[in-house]
Amino acid sequence: MSDPSSQDPVRRAVVVGAFGGIGAATVSRLAAQGWDVVAMDLPQASSSLSPASLVLDMDLADPASVAKAFAALTARVAQHGPIDLLAVCSGVVDTEKVASVALAHWQNMLAINLTGPFLCCQHSYPLLRDGGRIVLLGSLSGRTGGVLTGAAYAAAKGGIESLAKSMAQELAPRAITVNVIAPGAIETPMLRAHSAERKQGMAASTPLKRLGRPEEIAGAIAFLASSEAAFITGAVMHINGGIRMD
Repeated sequence: MSDPSSQDPVRRAVVVGAFGGIGAATVSRLAAQGWDVVAMDLPQASSSLSPASLVLDMDLADPASVAKAFAALTARVAQHGPIDLLAVCSGVVDTEKVASVALAHWQNMLAINLTGPFLCCQHSYPLLRDGGRIVLLGSLSGRTGGVLTGAAYAAAKGGIESLAKSMAQELAPRAITVNVIAPGAIETPMLRAHSAERKQGMAASTPLKRLGRPEEIAGAIAFLASSEAAFITGAVMHINGGIRMD
């Protein structure tokens, strides 16, 4: 089985969470590299500005919505060919600690940050080309337990790492790699959950003395989707400015 880019002149990607900070940067990066991109996210007016070739509405918290979006993708694959990359860039952050987490909040956070990505991956199995790629978005919180973020978010992102490693073993016979990018603090709308003072503290405590940029995460996704990354699977790439080194 060879690298996906060598089998078809058109490389096809699906980006979940395509209108968030990292997702939008990823769509733009891939489109600029000539990828045919399908964007999946909640319906938004900004979707009309996306360089994606197709936009599909999807609510990660609703399994029926996920199934509907992937049914539409299945019809497209039947017409145009399999996908080479699934990039799940979605997520919502919280700051609730265990003592104050309501069950409904816990379940919603896991639905969006873990169960939804799991369903996307599961639906993508028959649609991925042999030699394709899956890239999931984790978080520094998944390793630390969440210093500033909440317990549900941290638990979900820790689950993403384990999910990726399980899938990496399952899909290895098809030469499909599965990896996680675990960002630190990235300047995206998600950081609105934190005050300006707290964000300044994040930057100050980072060895590189700044927050990350969405384009830097998109670049890492593009690398993991490339032929140069064909021997990387089950890995967690930490992009955090050096705030945690291990």
